Amino acid sequence: MQAVDWFQYAFGAVVVLATLGAVLWVLVRRKNAFAPKAQGRKIQVLETMPLSLKHKLMLVQVDNQMVLLSVNPQDINTLHAWQPQAGTEPSAATPTAPAIDFRSVMQSNL
Repeated sequence: MQAVDWFQYAFGAVVVLATLGAVLWVLVRRKNAFAPKAQGRKIQVLETMPLSLKHKLMLVQVDNQMVLLSVNPQDINTLHAWQPQAGTEPSAATPTAPAIDFRSVMQSNL
């Protein structure tokens, strides 16, 4: 029966765990590396804000129009849409609508 070389076993385990950790770190740092580029696409998700485990708000740009959506497991509701101002870039469109009370929106969706 051969003696187990514990040092070699532990060193191999450390190398494997360090390699997995390095790969995970690279993937987290470059999380969009494998995602398709958004340039040239007509629909872009600009921002997402979770409100609860099942509810979130999404700011989406479709062509030159920005849309605020309420998303839950049952449906998707349009809360507000903004048209871009004349002579501005599509990404520079600024909302001119009054502020939305998200608590009342969430209570009406529950």
